[in-house]
Amino acid sequence: MGRGVKLGLALGGGFLRGIAHIGVLKVLAAEGIEPQLVAGTSAGSIVAALYCSGWSIREMEKLALELSPRDIYDGGFMFFNLGAMAAKAFFDLLHLPVPIPTPLGLMPGCRLESWVEHLVERKTFRQLSRLLAITSVDIHAGDRVIFVSEDVSYSPPPGDIFFISGVPVARAVRASCSVPGLFEPKKIGNRLLVDGGLRENVPVEVLHLLGADVVVGVDLGYEGEYHRSINNIFQLLTQSVDIIGNEVTRVKLQNYAHIVIRPLLAGVSPWDFSRNAYCIEQGEKAAREVLPELKRILREKKSRR
Repeated sequence: MGRGVKLGLALGGGFLRGIAHIGVLKVLAAEGIEPQLVAGTSAGSIVAALYCSGWSIREMEKLALELSPRDIYDGGFMFFNLGAMAAKAFFDLLHLPVPIPTPLGLMPGCRLESWVEHLVERKTFRQLSRLLAITSVDIHAGDRVIFVSEDVSYSPPPGDIFFISGVPVARAVRASCSVPGLFEPKKIGNRLLVDGGLRENVPVEVLHLLGADVVVGVDLGYEGEYHRSINNIFQLLTQSVDIIGNEVTRVKLQNYAHIVIRPLLAGVSPWDFSRNAYCIEQGEKAAREVLPELKRILREKKSRR
């Protein structure tokens, strides 16, 4: 299905809810639908990187079900960094110089980057089996920075989009997952990079620039969810990022996506490691619902070639 038609799949951010992307890929694989281009933002960049580096659906499922906080969070640094931030605020209040370097996030993200580096076997973008794009945002200029392979061709991007090559996959993923306040920004070259979801949480425009004929977006975002309990800084940060990017994401999906898959994950905390199996199931369910329309679009595109 879809032979001769370049299918692009955009995997959006959503913290642990990003595990739902595995369910989407599982359904597409069962139907013989294989995206040639994959773009990922934040949590979506992790699943996209695994998929494009050759991981099977079964392997990704197993990884997700065994995932624990210690795999990705720098627990020991969190309390130190929080104390350093509090000290910085205190010294600023007194108009005194800060005697220690101040972190720009609760965690440095070292464990996350090492984890991804191990999973993708230190691959570069050029070594991947499929074309991968990973998004991030330059916190200084607000530019969108897209990591791709050196041999990728693309349409001339708008002035605020910059394609960068020659960066290891794990470093790009780390940059894309740099939720402001949670993980410290990732410095690459002369840029200080944060979560790509701040500008486009579901990177469908990127796939358009890379020449996809059909674009499918997987949106795990806010969509007006009411969260009854915001009990800690992590929930506050994740909900804030969702709300900030929601309106921009909606417009991008309307303009560039042929199909939007929206797993129903209301009530699933982005920090709840016990709901990973449920997230996969919801990804499968949402993907099955759009299959007839996706197949129709692929047939139509193919018949015109």
